[in-house]
Amino acid sequence: MQQEKKYQAPAAETMLKLLEFMADHPGSWGVSELSSAIRDGKNIVFRVLNVLAENGYAIKNESGKYELGAKLFSLGMKLHNRFELRFKARPFLRRLAEQTGETCQLQIPDGNRMLSVDVISPPSDYYLMVNPGARLFYHANAFGKAVMAFLDKETLKKLLKAPLKQLTPFTVTSPSAIREELAVIRKTRIATEHNEYVNGSFCIGSPVFDATGRVIAGIGISALSSRMKPQEEETMKHWVLECASAISASLGYEPEASLPLAARESGKES
Repeated sequence: MQQEKKYQAPAAETMLKLLEFMADHPGSWGVSELSSAIRDGKNIVFRVLNVLAENGYAIKNESGKYELGAKLFSLGMKLHNRFELRFKARPFLRRLAEQTGETCQLQIPDGNRMLSVDVISPPSDYYLMVNPGARLFYHANAFGKAVMAFLDKETLKKLLKAPLKQLTPFTVTSPSAIREELAVIRKTRIATEHNEYVNGSFCIGSPVFDATGRVIAGIGISALSSRMKPQEEETMKHWVLECASAISASLGYEPEASLPLAARESGKES
């Protein structure tokens, strides 16, 4: 029995049907042909095709027929890269969870937030629980700070534009203070967060780079402050850095050789 649709958006449904049909049937198609193929009216098919063409997702050739554009491929590659990163990082995160006994995360930049795309729970009786799919602020998040330290100047400037949200009494919201912290992270490749996002939490993060030297993610551990013993912190940092380096290497990253000039100079004030 087909599930009843909760919401109706005819133009969006037509667009999805067009994209799916044209992806399954490569080549150029006229409005009438596509209208007949997806069983939608010519008027709405014509309007949707032109919106897709105006935004680079379709191309109208000299004969007036339409085919899918390169921008759609680019969009698909972005999703592919996300899934590939998650697939490659997971074995390393599992090992880190076993080493530390703490929750391990993989977060990637997602606009003005970091997106948690994978979470590995540790083999422990109790631990800090994190939900995959959560979007978190950069400035109060160890994973976000690990990424921020290697972003280009303009992107960093936008992320540090005041006012920054005060999440707990310990959240650092001063852009200048955060810049000082990022300068240290650039040298150590280790970021920490003590009760800045949630009271009672302690996180250690490190950046992940792709083959071109571009920072693409932050990984590390999220723990309850009560579980983090001071004498164990340095060992935890070593394991997190080792994990991030291993993931970067699996993506083809070679330190310094592939690090772009923008990243090397990101610590300099404009």
